Amino acid sequence: MRRQRQLGQTRLQAKPPRAITPRSKDILPFPLTASPKPKSSGPLGAESWTQAGLTILARNGIEAVRIERLAKVLGVTKGSFYWHFKDRPALLDDMLRSWRQRATMGIIERIDRSEVPPADRLKELLKLLRNSPRVSRGADIEAAIRLWGRSDPRVASVVQELDRLRIAHTKTLVEAAHGVRPDSTARAILIYAYILAEGWIGTTMDPEVCEQCESILEGL
Repeated sequence: MRRQRQLGQTRLQAKPPRAITPRSKDILPFPLTASPKPKSSGPLGAESWTQAGLTILARNGIEAVRIERLAKVLGVTKGSFYWHFKDRPALLDDMLRSWRQRATMGIIERIDRSEVPPADRLKELLKLLRNSPRVSRGADIEAAIRLWGRSDPRVASVVQELDRLRIAHTKTLVEAAHGVRPDSTARAILIYAYILAEGWIGTTMDPEVCEQCESILEGL
């Protein structure tokens, strides 16, 4: 009997192991082709799922953006996903929101808040986009979203909205630099087309040639 009481007390004193929930940084520091083990504990933020979704979208297309795949890439269970999103469509909506903010609204706000004189902000825009280390990833995401829009009218409408916003903003920069002209919209479209093209082929172009192109555009 004494031995049984001692065994019972030992069981009561034993503490179960503390569960640890994996966690990753909001800005992913690793390529999404592997499943790294998170270094710290705690739940993933919604932005981690969104950015992982955008990276997979850029590499493999919209059909590859699946909850199971994202969970494997991030090194967590699917339960972490449902802390932040109701379902896959909710994640896709947030991916569009993030792209809209980072690829358009954030850039417009940065240029408009710039201390550079209005007449020089067109040059500032071209310089910003060429020198940004995120240009290549952003161009891949943009191309994938445009392709996605071919099969999803809702996405296509978002792309069209952002095209209009970007061209309108570029037009204001052109007019600030050269005054209001009847062909200001046409000039803005030419500059916008170059910006898109540079994002997709800029890595293969001679930097000096890029600078020459920008000088021509600044003079339009």
